[in-house]
Amino acid sequence: MELLKGVHVIESYATTTLLVDDRLVLVDTGVEDDTRMILDALAKLRVKPRDLATIFITHTHPDHVGGLATFKRDSPAKVAAHRIEAEYVSRARTYDGPPRVQRHPGTVVDVLLEDGQVYDGLRVIFTPGHTRGSMSLLDETRSLLIAGDALNNEHGLGPMDDQFNVDPQQHRASIKRLATLQFDTAIFGHGAPMKGGASARVTELAKRL
Repeated sequence: MELLKGVHVIESYATTTLLVDDRLVLVDTGVEDDTRMILDALAKLRVKPRDLATIFITHTHPDHVGGLATFKRDSPAKVAAHRIEAEYVSRARTYDGPPRVQRHPGTVVDVLLEDGQVYDGLRVIFTPGHTRGSMSLLDETRSLLIAGDALNNEHGLGPMDDQFNVDPQQHRASIKRLATLQFDTAIFGHGAPMKGGASARVTELAKRL
């Protein structure tokens, strides 16, 4: 669905987001088994992998990175991830947090991102705790937060289940950091997007953590 002008949300096991501006940007690539569904959704928008400029990976869990190798096979897009997460995405290092097993084909990360850096119009917000190098992305022109798995909205807004967090305390500290930002709309890795008043809702959650 088109959540905002130029912001298309593709809901599979985990959310994939397409941003349409002068350049085409994809955030996360779903599990490998959902790749065909995501490609079909992009095709309906007349977008092919070779049209993409950047593929952001918010973190290395298989439901966010599993389809990356397939997308890159036919795409010149640059892969961008936080520098801490890049070694896990590329499989240069074995990820040591839950769910531990990594089966995705390693893909080289072209752009090593740092906290606060703006790349392709998105500001990097380092939100570790779910994984060691998790990040969220802030589109300030649209007042939009793409949270990745820094937040969960499957059964109401909250943290991710701690069985999937490498550091639950750090995960909650990251949520409190997101609560200091201003954004009207939020997209989550799991659960429905939140349109209107999203940062106020995150601030309310942070007070309860």
